Amino acid sequence: MLFNSYVFIFGFMPVTLIGFYSLARVDREWAKTFLMLASFAFYGWWDVRYVPLLAASVLFNYFVGKRIQYCVGVSQTRAVKIWRNCGVLANLALLGYFKYTNFLVDNLNVAFDTAFTLHHIVLPLGISFFSFQKIAYLIDSARGQIKQSGLLGFSLFAAFFPQLISGPIVRYDEVYPQFESRRFIPAAKRNIMVGLVIFAIGLAKKTVIADTAGGIATPLFDAASHGETLGFTVGWIAAATYTVQLYFDFSGYSDMAIGLARMFGIALPLNFHSPLRASGIIDYWRRWHMTLQRLMVSYLYQPLSLAITRKAVNSDMGRWSVFGLSVAAPAFISFVVIGIWHGAGWTFVLFGVMHAIYVCTNEAWREDLKQRRRRLKRSAQDDGLASRIFYHTLTIICVMLANVMFRADHVATAGVIYQGMFGFADAVGAAGTVDTVKVLFFLLGASAIIAIMPNTQQIMRCYVPAVNWRQWRNVAPSLVAYRWRPNAFGILAAGAALFLGLAFIERGETAFLYFNF
Repeated sequence: MLFNSYVFIFGFMPVTLIGFYSLARVDREWAKTFLMLASFAFYGWWDVRYVPLLAASVLFNYFVGKRIQYCVGVSQTRAVKIWRNCGVLANLALLGYFKYTNFLVDNLNVAFDTAFTLHHIVLPLGISFFSFQKIAYLIDSARGQIKQSGLLGFSLFAAFFPQLISGPIVRYDEVYPQFESRRFIPAAKRNIMVGLVIFAIGLAKKTVIADTAGGIATPLFDAASHGETLGFTVGWIAAATYTVQLYFDFSGYSDMAIGLARMFGIALPLNFHSPLRASGIIDYWRRWHMTLQRLMVSYLYQPLSLAITRKAVNSDMGRWSVFGLSVAAPAFISFVVIGIWHGAGWTFVLFGVMHAIYVCTNEAWREDLKQRRRRLKRSAQDDGLASRIFYHTLTIICVMLANVMFRADHVATAGVIYQGMFGFADAVGAAGTVDTVKVLFFLLGASAIIAIMPNTQQIMRCYVPAVNWRQWRNVAPSLVAYRWRPNAFGILAAGAALFLGLAFIERGETAFLYFNF
């Protein structure tokens, strides 16, 4: 069931809200039980056959988590590690089977010239997200950061429908306490109002901007997939329009997820914070898919870096050797994993490698720049405007190049578009399908929104739009400052966003891009 569908907006969402708050007047536990069951119904709308899979995953991780928490409480360190490792491996095995088995078999057939066949395995919606979320829960339990909870509370945390399919990937200790808070239900009117405004903004981003950009980008990538050549201008249009589509599609989804959760009194963490205003690729990843990046840093990058640093600290290696092992190597591994996490295909592997190279280069550059500033007794504030514009432009170009690989169905398709972007192909084939002037005006308007307009959480900053808003409220300031208030203008603006979002659904309901992962 898509957030941007009439059946959800006029059916599932109001029925769930009415049922939840009606039961909350009688008993909070009934309300939470209803919300948990509604979340399973939401998941089953896609394919009811996979509801038992989600339920089994919830039950398995609940009982493994309880064993880990018990062993932590009685200081059985070895048992904690065994239960943690078994739980993590089981989640990875489930994800690996559904997501990577066909990819592995296809590549083995190519490598060994075999023809082994396997029934096509359907990827369950959201498995990448809820698997990683449960892995984080088990690791946090092993670290002693989570105390025991009841099955209802864990099930609601693990299957909460606003973030079940495509995130944000939440941590137990930042969401579950809100279900137990005294303010969880009494602030219903305020939460529904704030959540609906956030949802409306996200809906408009998705249907008005992202789907319009997709209508331009998709034919160009399809043409490249069929071997048609793209010229220089059309190649860059394909890269730019897909970047806009991906940007507003994921931004819109993140807003709608946060808005939906807020309607039920839950503040989710930020997942998207104006990444294309970043001055470097590291800063870009701090603001793009923020909860995935946070998870990778906490559970992969930092443990790898710490383990390598401990071994290198007593060695006689030079500064750059230690840097390469303790910073660049874990960063490279982390981003390759991020690429593979997104999908089973060589395009995703190469997407991860591209960003791994970007980040490692950015890390090395920052380290060298830090040393030079120290010698010259300068600070980052001394960098000129030209330098900042150059870094920002370079970041956007690098992101666009990687997005081509991310979008392409095959590596060869990305190669066709790269040929056009770098001037190695004549403007034939798909070039005739593009109204260049209209597209450039559209890209100019989208770029202006990205560059100067406040993002959703900045618009809603008076209402604490996310659980971790305080640490991000001064990041990525916008040239235009506007704070939403429930006055006449604010109500009209929110209504206009909702009306536009609903009106543009008429062009056809389209799934969010991250539903594929």
